[in-house]
Amino acid sequence: MTTPRRRLRAALAAAAIGTTLLGGCAVFSPMQTDEDYQAADGVNATFGDLDVRGVVVVSNAKDSEGQIVGQLVNTSNEDIDVSFAADGGEGGQVTVDRHSSLALGDDTALVLPKVGVAPGDVLQLQVTTAGTGVNVVQVPVLPATAYYESHKPAGAPAVTEAATPSASASASASH
Repeated sequence: MTTPRRRLRAALAAAAIGTTLLGGCAVFSPMQTDEDYQAADGVNATFGDLDVRGVVVVSNAKDSEGQIVGQLVNTSNEDIDVSFAADGGEGGQVTVDRHSSLALGDDTALVLPKVGVAPGDVLQLQVTTAGTGVNVVQVPVLPATAYYESHKPAGAPAVTEAATPSASASASASH
């Protein structure tokens, strides 16, 4: 009868050691919920009582129109007029009612007439309010594909496929 007891004790000891070893792996791995990070495509910023959340510019080509997509949150007791511009050019203006939010791209179409960078680059977007003046935030420029397809400005060109080298260009490049 000593043999089954020994086996049971050995199995329990192995299970306890295995559990301890496997559980110890988590000691060196930080919990992701403890880390601050930007979970969306866009950027966040706060200018006084205005929170700018998840802002991107949707444009399909350099120097074409781009639509601003994101969320504006007014935490003040007064309405806030917000102006947007890029590259020192024209932009647009919206009013965010007190203690409310405004979804740019869904509730309001705000189009920049000229986006000076190509999709995949970062644009210097000027966000202006009466209370904070001109603020510059770097926002990504994304093509109007997938989730952002419905946010393509009316005058924007369609997304084009990446250029592939011709057979003669490939042959000359290999020499």
